Amino acid sequence: MKMKKRLITVITLASCLLGCSYFESETEQALRLSKTYQLEIKAGDPSLFYPKQFGEQGTELSRLKMEETTLEQASEALDGIEDSLAIYPPGFVSSIIDAIYICGPMWMEGAPAGGTYAIKWIILSNSNKQNTLRAVHHELSSLIFMRSLFVLIAWSDLMPQDWKPASSNYEALTRDVNLPPAYSDGFLSEYSKTFIENDFNVYAEFAFSEPARLRLLAQQHPIIAKKLGLLISAYTNISPEFSDYFGDYFAKTGLSEVAIKTEKAELTLHLDIDVDNLHPTISQE
Repeated sequence: MKMKKRLITVITLASCLLGCSYFESETEQALRLSKTYQLEIKAGDPSLFYPKQFGEQGTELSRLKMEETTLEQASEALDGIEDSLAIYPPGFVSSIIDAIYICGPMWMEGAPAGGTYAIKWIILSNSNKQNTLRAVHHELSSLIFMRSLFVLIAWSDLMPQDWKPASSNYEALTRDVNLPPAYSDGFLSEYSKTFIENDFNVYAEFAFSEPARLRLLAQQHPIIAKKLGLLISAYTNISPEFSDYFGDYFAKTGLSEVAIKTEKAELTLHLDIDVDNLHPTISQE
């Protein structure tokens, strides 16, 4: 009998402690992240997310369809955003973008998409924590990629000779995700085959969310080690302010140890490179 009373007391105390705990709302979480990272983070009417000039007929965003969501419905997405932002050095993300917007389901050219970007913001489709975490790395990496002409040209040089980009975003987003990756050709997923930019995006996803797995693949496949070397170059050279941080990150994760560095002098400049193959899309997830 005494044992039963003691158990009840413990349970009652635990219940009281839980009842007295403070639970942060999604609105409060978004506000805290906005203040911490100096970004606008919100959900709502997608038509209010971007300047009017990006919604005009014939532009990239005119091919987008987005449904509305709320912060309350985006709890897991906010957790994914928080975990991804914590990877980067203070001030880095806000030096690249001004805002992260969350919408409901998104379609690009009629195919389900996970997000998109413009010059100073990214939009993410409301998803689970892991998908959103990877999507932040994916979208931010496009803005890093576009700022490094050397990496863009060098990455093109590493694509298979018979490689051709997807004919459209629709084709890219409807690729069979169950097909095994062509690691020997340097591709980490079927989706990464679609455009040079998407290939870089997927490497960024792995580098910041699955570095141990990427390290192992780079050890096994020299072409992956070379692309990893270019990814590291893009991030460590984006700004002197953040160079040491990213250098330390890639060293700490063991990625710089297995990467193969491509020297600028080794490149043959292909003047017919199709820089229009940069498409603001993310994974099919």
